[in-house]
Amino acid sequence: MYYIRKFYRLLRVLYYQIACKYSWLLSSFKFYLNDVKYHRDFVGFGIPILDISMQGTFSIGKRFWFNSGKYHAMGGRQQQCYFVVAKGGELTIGDNVGVTSVAFICHNKISIGNNVKIGINTVIYDTDFHSLDAKMRNSYPERLDGVKTKPVIICDGAFIGGHSTILKGVTIGKNSIVGAGSVVFEDVPDEQVWAGNPARYVRDNFVYATTA
Repeated sequence: MYYIRKFYRLLRVLYYQIACKYSWLLSSFKFYLNDVKYHRDFVGFGIPILDISMQGTFSIGKRFWFNSGKYHAMGGRQQQCYFVVAKGGELTIGDNVGVTSVAFICHNKISIGNNVKIGINTVIYDTDFHSLDAKMRNSYPERLDGVKTKPVIICDGAFIGGHSTILKGVTIGKNSIVGAGSVVFEDVPDEQVWAGNPARYVRDNFVYATTA
């Protein structure tokens, strides 16, 4: 039994090594088909889902790292990464960004700075998806011309905990932290820790200030 277990664990190691190779190849092909501007030094485990309008743009900086799918970074509720850009949308990811099982839905603008880490199952929406006017929302067919969108800005060095939701019009400040499971619908200033639903100020990010 010992050798069976050892062989099984060896197979797992080999799987992850192979997964990194085929993930890179297939993801590169999908980036190419969707006209994504990216650097070849990215590392991917699993295959992302992309839906990029021909009238939208998606660009990725250097040293991008993503985990996508149920067999990678097993933290619970993992899914494939979703990168969706509608007509006129602009999704930008900076250098040295790492994400796991995220969904970025961009109808206006989502900008993610450098050195940002975004935890598992986090979603970023820059749109309401549906009109806030009940008459328009409940019409048949549903009217979408009144749907509101606002840019989302994630500044350099921010860290967003897993299972968080970032809503339209939000800016997450430089080196700020959003606690796991938070719902953020207002701006988070630089160098602060926010958490909760709705997310509220917890404290200044003094850990960064004392170690930088």
